[in-house]
Amino acid sequence: MGGWDVYCAICGSTFRSNVSIDSDDETDLTYSGEIIGQSDIKWLDTLCALGINPNVPGENKSFITGLGTYDDAASIDVAQGEDPNVPLDERGRVSYFSTYHDYSQEFPIVFPFHEVCYKEILLRCFKNEKINGDVLYALCEEMRQDLHNVLALDYGEPFPPFEQYWECNKGEEVLVTHPVNIPQLAIHLDSIAEEEHIVDMEKKMSKSASVRNRYDIFDKLPFELRQNIFEFLPIASVFAIKAASYSMHACPYASWKQRLETDMPWLWEVRDKNPFKSQVMEAKVSKMFTELEEKSRYNKKTVDYIPGIVNRRRIWGICEDIRSLYHDKLAEAQGHQIDSTANLAATRARFAAFKAENP
Repeated sequence: MGGWDVYCAICGSTFRSNVSIDSDDETDLTYSGEIIGQSDIKWLDTLCALGINPNVPGENKSFITGLGTYDDAASIDVAQGEDPNVPLDERGRVSYFSTYHDYSQEFPIVFPFHEVCYKEILLRCFKNEKINGDVLYALCEEMRQDLHNVLALDYGEPFPPFEQYWECNKGEEVLVTHPVNIPQLAIHLDSIAEEEHIVDMEKKMSKSASVRNRYDIFDKLPFELRQNIFEFLPIASVFAIKAASYSMHACPYASWKQRLETDMPWLWEVRDKNPFKSQVMEAKVSKMFTELEEKSRYNKKTVDYIPGIVNRRRIWGICEDIRSLYHDKLAEAQGHQIDSTANLAATRARFAAFKAENP
């Protein structure tokens, strides 16, 4: 069998950035540089890992290593980091960590994650909830499928190849594009950065007779009813109606962040902005939400999507599954009468179906 690659337990992608791009390979085992674009794929190289140290005192045995890289022979080379549970050898150095059971290592296997997947997406998906590492490790161990250390999860589209060695299949560039630092997303965010003079101009216009006397059907509705309308609209439509109607623009929508977390939870950059400064900004935000919703969906036939956004949305969905299964497992560990085996079995069945569809 020889060696093999190990993949990120969260996103399912490789730990090597030296992937084939625009090679002369006639078998389509190469990525398109045009599709990858300006995405910095060096993020693939940096990892951390979740492990268990049975020798530490106390109830909590888990640890998260410092940063490192993947080595051959299914092992990782990492720094100790700040977790006191990380095992050290007799010289005070980080112990050898293996990602598979070869029965020669002193400690149980570790589950490596990309630093970006773990710190930027999984922890954000958990909303900074303090994660019980022992429970998360037990879940990973129960869901682990094979030597590649992937979990029985729905890894979305495109489904990672999970071959003995990573395959750079043309059309699957999404899997290696950076899911956080996305140049195309930065352009969209810049488009809603409003100039101060536009706000001032709108304030002057709002006081003019032409604006006050302009017919607005929503102006006839009670204030409470106008607010209720927002609850029945997608987030992009909320901003569209505010941009089109001054009376709706003037109607506060305090729960818009919660709605954004429901409709587009993977678009966290907008939550810190004030998108209601003007109707011009609301129109831009509505357009941005509509475009990003469309461009965050993978299409096998045409590249009409933004690869980094597709990858972020894909990984976010995986993290939501992990969070759901983790909470079931945590409830069981705390003595609640919850049977997590049904959800685990259903997840495994979906994973098997995806693998069958993507041989």
